Amino acid sequence: MQFLVRIPRNLIWVIWMFIITLSMFVSRSHSSSRSSESLYKCGPPAKVSDNRNFRQNFDAVMGNISEQIMDDHHYHFALHYVVSPAPQVYAYMQCHEDLSQTDCESCFSALKQKANRCLPSDSARIFLDGCFLRYDNYDFFGEAVDPIHDKFNCSARHLDDESLSKQFEEKVIEVITNVTIVTKSNGRFGQVEGKGGIATVYALAQCLKFLDNKGCSQCLDEAALRLKGCSKSGEGRAMFAGCYVRFSTERFFNPNYQKKETRKNNTKLILSNISKLVMAGVCAFTFLSSIGACIGYKRLSEMRKGQVLLGTVLCTSSLNFKYEILERATDFFDNSRKLGQGGAGSVFRGTLPDGRNIAVKRLFFNSRQWVDQFFNEVNLISGIQHKNVVRLLGCSIEGPESLLVYEYVPNRSLDQILFVKNTIHILSWQQRFTIICGTAEGLAHLHGGSGIKIIHRDIKTSNILLDEKLTPKIADFGLARHVAPDKTHVSTGIAGTLGYMAPEYLVRGQLTEKADVYAFGVLVIEVASGRRNSVFSEGSSSVLHTVWKHYKANRITQSMDPGLTGRFPENEASRVLQIGLLCTQAPVALRPSMAEVVHMLNNIDYEIPPPKQPPFLNASVISPSDNSKDSMMSSFKSFVAESPEIDHSLKMKAFEPS
Repeated sequence: MQFLVRIPRNLIWVIWMFIITLSMFVSRSHSSSRSSESLYKCGPPAKVSDNRNFRQNFDAVMGNISEQIMDDHHYHFALHYVVSPAPQVYAYMQCHEDLSQTDCESCFSALKQKANRCLPSDSARIFLDGCFLRYDNYDFFGEAVDPIHDKFNCSARHLDDESLSKQFEEKVIEVITNVTIVTKSNGRFGQVEGKGGIATVYALAQCLKFLDNKGCSQCLDEAALRLKGCSKSGEGRAMFAGCYVRFSTERFFNPNYQKKETRKNNTKLILSNISKLVMAGVCAFTFLSSIGACIGYKRLSEMRKGQVLLGTVLCTSSLNFKYEILERATDFFDNSRKLGQGGAGSVFRGTLPDGRNIAVKRLFFNSRQWVDQFFNEVNLISGIQHKNVVRLLGCSIEGPESLLVYEYVPNRSLDQILFVKNTIHILSWQQRFTIICGTAEGLAHLHGGSGIKIIHRDIKTSNILLDEKLTPKIADFGLARHVAPDKTHVSTGIAGTLGYMAPEYLVRGQLTEKADVYAFGVLVIEVASGRRNSVFSEGSSSVLHTVWKHYKANRITQSMDPGLTGRFPENEASRVLQIGLLCTQAPVALRPSMAEVVHMLNNIDYEIPPPKQPPFLNASVISPSDNSKDSMMSSFKSFVAESPEIDHSLKMKAFEPS
């Protein structure tokens, strides 16, 4: 931005004139792949016994279609199938003929990502605004219509004036009729602009290449009949087995397309348009190109630096795993090997060729969120070696999805042992105390013991894994943040789990390592009491509230898990619960650091200061029916304002407009 400011002001009008003039000659369709989703439908899952072979065949089919799309003379459509070994896979992809090859490839890339997310479904139909993909477990290449799966939709826009509405309906019906006629006579693709009257209506229709003329006509007639029911709407789409028809009051296609347009022809078209500019425009273009080149080079250099940095972190020889090896290690992500699933992805148990057991995290990436998750988990903990932090073994970014590889921790997560009813294994007090101490040591290491400060942001029982000796290991660093040593806090969007989030973070978005301390305090109380800290516990108070009442009544050990049947040293249990309350105090400054917590846990002679009331939430504060975020925050802010133990600045912040 600083570079742009240095452009002389008397040249700004030249810049704008050039941009406006250029936009008149170059169609927007060339820069848009029309990859917005119109229909996304996955079929039922394949049989478990077929999962492995189906995935192999699916990948082979998609790979072949990708090669066809890259062919300059064959890029608008592609089909392929594999019938042996079973199960068979048939797939077909087609772009609208007004798309350039570059845009078609981009549209197909979006299709392929969405198709991958349908697996292990053995069928899918995906319509984007510029292309279509279908794969199935049978030969569907001759289908024109499918009464069960064919879809059409109308927009919600309507004209209020009945007389105008009638004119518009007639215009829509006329355009739909005309586009079907044009398409039938024009090589299975057609465009129509219905001008005049109260609005211009644009329509596009296309039949799939594998259909014969009879099938194409049948599909178009059926689609047109359905779409005429949308004549009061400003837009409608028919997405059938053998054709696609769309109309809109906004131009959504490129009217100047050329059939079988190749990259070379596309370039010639753009150059031809640019050559129409007047001499002044050419001079302006030359000048602006120089500026653009400098800016572009600068940005490209920054992007490459970022890519090189990320690539260096992710793809060093010691961390990189082949995608195919991880696929085979998990039996192609078979459900029988699934260890669990969270918001960021699913985790599968795998066995490497050398016999090592691993845990493979398969990330979801339906947005740019996966980049943050992936970068955090690799960059933040790849160099951390601590017995109480789960060890990252490597990653894979080569396949259709990103994978993280961790050491395999056999005894599941803490919540699955601690809270599962009728569990055979009841954790003894000594085991619980060891888990609490180990988690504290792991957090203290993250907060500075490794030379950098990492705030986990999602400490909870489900993110504490237990190995064969029940040694705790902190896991899931997707929400973690690195804080520079010279910074006291960072301001960030709220992320984490309600019930574990510190009040200053929940209300102000102010993140420090003390947010982890608060979450650890909740975890300590849960482990000792054997109860979840649910803030939606109908008819009962939260576990923090219960422990606090027992502490004030000098009978804090009554909060202990009844499953222990009194088998615990009262002094040690009392100290642990009191440490938990210290960690959950509302004022940030009163909470101990994790290094101090470790010292308190390991030194019985250390005098623990009396805690102040924690900002607990319970069913009297938040109604179970009021589970919306707005209702929750409103109730929490009311509670903050009424709590005498919470510092004044936090109260004031609670009433600030969000």
